[in-house]
Amino acid sequence: MDNKTLKLKNHFPQDTANFLILNSINITYFTGFSGAIALLIPQDGENILYVSGTNFEQAKHEVKNAKIEKVNRGENLFQKISQTVKVSVKSKIAIDSINIENWKVLAKAVGDENSLVVAGNVIKDFRAVKTPDEIELIRRACKIADVGISVAYEVVEPGISEQEVIAEVEYAMRKQGSSGTAFGTIVTSGANCAFPHGTCRSRTIMDGDLVIIDLGATVDYYRSDVTRTIVAGKISGKQQEIYGTVKATQDLAIKAMRAGVQAAEVDTIARTIIGRTGFRDCFVHNLGHGVGLEIHEAPTLSPDSKDVLKVGNIVTVEPGIYIVGFGGIRIEDTVLVTKEGIEKLTNAPYTLQSG
Repeated sequence: MDNKTLKLKNHFPQDTANFLILNSINITYFTGFSGAIALLIPQDGENILYVSGTNFEQAKHEVKNAKIEKVNRGENLFQKISQTVKVSVKSKIAIDSINIENWKVLAKAVGDENSLVVAGNVIKDFRAVKTPDEIELIRRACKIADVGISVAYEVVEPGISEQEVIAEVEYAMRKQGSSGTAFGTIVTSGANCAFPHGTCRSRTIMDGDLVIIDLGATVDYYRSDVTRTIVAGKISGKQQEIYGTVKATQDLAIKAMRAGVQAAEVDTIARTIIGRTGFRDCFVHNLGHGVGLEIHEAPTLSPDSKDVLKVGNIVTVEPGIYIVGFGGIRIEDTVLVTKEGIEKLTNAPYTLQSG
């Protein structure tokens, strides 16, 4: 039995005999396969992976830790599952996530709504602490993302368009082995940098523009995330001053990170530093987020986060200052929480100057 399945079985909610996983990302987490409909993990016995006819043969070829069950066209998934499981007051089905319509269908199929329990946080907590294999995949994705940033430093100059920069960095990451981008690559320039997730508008970058490059690579479904801010051409004193503030903020926030520290405390440190410089209202998003199979997952570095950092967490640290009409500066790295403290997994250059 694989370690992830064994770990879940050891943490089944009380009186639960089966864990039904419907979230596609969670299914990939346990099986390494993308394209299944559902995964049933029983307390006793073999995992069952439900797939459509389209993906049936591929699943049989690739999945090693589950029996593959085909769901034929027109066949009711939950009715099929109900034929496998037995439910009672002391033999419930835990579910990771389900909408109300499917809840009703499943309840009718098994014949007892009281035997269904939503327990998605169990898997969310597992995924927040990465295994050595997951860490290695994310480490590889981070190295590829560093290449993308290095190319951005080479190509950003007055006269190039935002779309051209995206094309260059994504091509470079693909050549390095990325199976795709971790999210839609962000390249914004000039005053548009004041919008943290600003949409690329094919704008031509002008002399003296701030340019935010936010990108990530993907390796075997695992993702990375890194941001650098570059000036195309001559750097102004104000740009340099704000960049220094953001970089100092990131350094001190990372220095405060270790296992056992409240995630909200790290966010507060960053927010306090920026606030002291007069830009309190210009830091408009959370300090960071977990990264793994999804680009945003637990834990979260935010003012209201209840998360506590643990060894094996992989999170971003991305302070930023955004001034409407001027632009924005963000610096982001993906970091791993270790027994000794933290390890930066992204190591792209830190400089405002392009070229």
